[in-house]
Formats: sequence, structure tokens, C-alpha cells
Amino acid sequence: MVDCRSPIRSLVAVGLAFALVSAACASPSTSNPPGTAGSSPTGSSPAGSTDSLAQGLSAGLDKLDSYQFSWTLSASSVPWVSGTVVNKGTKSYRINDPSTVQFIVIGDKAWTSIDKGKTWATGDVPSDDLTNLMLDTGYATWFDKNAASFKIVGEESKNGVQCIRYTGDSSLSGLYAGTGGASSQFTADLWIAEDGRYPVSGSFGYSGSVPGTSGTFGYSFDVTHVNDSANSVAAPANVLVEPTDAAST
Repeated sequence: MVDCRSPIRSLVAVGLAFALVSAACASPSTSNPPGTAGSSPTGSSPAGSTDSLAQGLSAGLDKLDSYQFSWTLSASSVPWVSGTVVNKGTKSYRINDPSTVQFIVIGDKAWTSIDKGKTWATGDVPSDDLTNLMLDTGYATWFDKNAASFKIVGEESKNGVQCIRYTGDSSLSGLYAGTGGASSQFTADLWIAEDGRYPVSGSFGYSGSVPGTSGTFGYSFDVTHVNDSANSVAAPANVLVEPTDAAST
């Protein structure tokens, strides 16, 4: 019998670990800097918007017919996780880890591959845990929890979608303050679709240094191919048949 639980647990565990690390970096400040959530908007804002970032905008992704997504850790140019989500009709999605593990979920049916999609096995894939590998957890941790620190800087096209661009203010610099003599610089940007109010792209990270050493840590995501007719998630054909006890006998 093919046991795909170990790679599933390993990949999901990494997603959970990332969520825990990011949660530990949540801003300790609860005050609202000028021009952000809880205060009067300053300057001019795009039509239909305020100067502050609203929470819960990732829910707008569920209203799309379909989309593709990717998210990347640190300065890597290769997405750590990518996938396709189809909301129209039967809810389905495919999640790809560039190394080996892939998941397909269509309704209440699920398959897992541990050889880059060459063969598949049916299994009990915990769909709730898999959301940690999509955008939900990362977006909620990095952006929703720090919404008060983001303000509008203008309108811009991103990934082929007309967006409102937000940037994080100086209050985010306190997220990594006091780390053993290290100095750090925080940067954060976010693009929200004007039509549909869903996240299109974002980055949230810092560069830090101590005497003789420097490094970066960050998270970035992109949503592409929105409502593209080519987006599809199909059940795999090359599914391994697991022998039953009767067949073995």
C-alpha cells in the first residue's frame, strides 16, 4: 500500500511552521498611525476606496471563477508553492511543491503525488491544513494583522489587473526591533484589485545585519490568470491501485 502521509505531513508542517514564525513577528503596537485604519484619510484616494487597508480582503478570492497563485519565501526566484483554484462548479484546487509533492482536491475527493505528478494515490488529504499552503494563512498573518500600518500610495496595474497599491508605513520597522544588536529595514507592499477587492500581489519582508553578517527574510505572493478559461483541475489518470487484504490472500 502506498503511504503518502509522511510527505503530506512534512509539507503541511512547513506551512504551519511558517505561519507560526510569522505570527511571532506580529506588531506589538495597537495604535493607528496617521492616515491609516481608525483615522481620517489624508490626501486623495482612488475612487471607491479609503486611505486605509481593510481586513479580510482575501475572501474576495472565493468570489472569482478561478485563478492561479504562487508564493515565495525569502529572496528565492522559484515559488515555494504554486497552484490553481477553481471555485465555479465543484470547488477544486491543485497545489504544487517544486520539489516533489503535489495535491489535487476535487470536492470531497483527493489525490497526492510524491514523484512530481508521475503517479498518484488516493488518500485522506486534510483540506483545512492545505489552506496553509495557499494564500489564506500568509495573507492573514502578514497583511490583515498589520492592516493599520498600510496606506494607499496610488493606482497601478499589477499582473494585468488594475489595482490600488498600498505600502507599509514606518510603524512596521518595530516588528524586528531589539534582535540582539541587529539592525533591520522593513518593506511591505500590497496590490488590491479595484474590481472585486481581492489581493493580487504583495511582499512583506526585511533585510537585517549584525557585524559581519547580513541576510533577508520575506514572503511574497502573486495571483494570476484570474477567471482564465484555461484554468482547470482534473482528476489524475495514473492512480496507483492499492491491494486489498483479500487480493493479497
